[in-house]
Amino acid sequence: MKRALLLAMLAAAPAWAETPDGGANVSVVVEPDGSTTVDVKRGQLKVKSGGSETHVGAGESVRAQKGKPLKRVLAAATVTAPAAEAIMKTTDVTFSWQKVAGAARYVLEIAPSPEMTGAHATTVDGTKTGVHLDTGTWYWRVVALDGSGAPGKRAAARRLTIDTTPPKLKTGKPEWK
Repeated sequence: MKRALLLAMLAAAPAWAETPDGGANVSVVVEPDGSTTVDVKRGQLKVKSGGSETHVGAGESVRAQKGKPLKRVLAAATVTAPAAEAIMKTTDVTFSWQKVAGAARYVLEIAPSPEMTGAHATTVDGTKTGVHLDTGTWYWRVVALDGSGAPGKRAAARRLTIDTTPPKLKTGKPEWK
């Protein structure tokens, strides 16, 4: 993304950024409340807002809110189980993920749609929890929370299918030898 375009995008937001190396790839999200999140995918940026300034490198994000200092956004949790697209034969499912640096707690979100509408959220202190689910297809993700309760990045939801249909027993004519 060109520096001029990036600066134009941030002009309406409460943050200002410049690319020291001229080669950053970023995304900028401005929420309805005016808070702005800058996510650096490649390169690095210097972001200024409300009198504070910080360098943001590849894989890092920072959030600017009017009247508040810049705040680093926690990384997305790396989930370990169940596997993506898993089909499980039990309604009792154990979800697990890797620890996120700076996280105080986690929120496990489970919903019947990939858009995560109508998600059921469970707050967890550790990196593992068990949940009872009905049969069907579910989507889930984990969000890290910092010490003040601010959420980190949200990873894409994973799909999980619970299928407790018993296997069909195939019978035939016995063969006598």
